[in-house]
Amino acid sequence: MRTTHHASGFGLVASRQSPAVRTTGIVGVLTAVWRLYRNRCQIARLQDLDDRQLLDMGLKREDLHEALTSAFFENPGSYLTRASRNRANLFYRGVRHD
Repeated sequence: MRTTHHASGFGLVASRQSPAVRTTGIVGVLTAVWRLYRNRCQIARLQDLDDRQLLDMGLKREDLHEALTSAFFENPGSYLTRASRNRANLFYRGVRHD
């Protein structure tokens, strides 16, 4: 008995994706890029707030700068969320950073 098989016998033949699958993938990528762009625009608007208003949200102006200068495909909103949570944790532990 021979143990060699054709690649098609194992389902290894490259299949073409249907147009619906390709369209879904493209729409998903475009949606993600649009969401990242929109988040960056909203974070840029936070710069209009004064330092006291930012601190009420647990943020500092440096946090906004760091978020906006991060890599484009990195979500800047998650950076601000972490910065705010870290600052709140330090506050409740009694450690204050100005």
